Amino acid sequence: MLRRVVLFAVISIFTLGLGLLALLDGIGMLAQSADYSGNDRTAVLGLGVLTTAGALVPIALWILAGWALFIKGETWSW
Repeated sequence: MLRRVVLFAVISIFTLGLGLLALLDGIGMLAQSADYSGNDRTAVLGLGVLTTAGALVPIALWILAGWALFIKGETWSW
């Protein structure tokens, strides 16, 4: 169990770090889209939406991995 917790912690650093960084960057792009107009605004909005949606993928995978490790209770074969 300790090995699984350590592995999950190491994976969490990268997964959550990159996911949260992308999420904050996407939200920042969405907030700054008001400063633009026309096609530039459309491009910034599109990139902000795609970045925010893409950031949710690693966060969802982290939740799924935590569920598989701790709640489901099945053991891994090393």
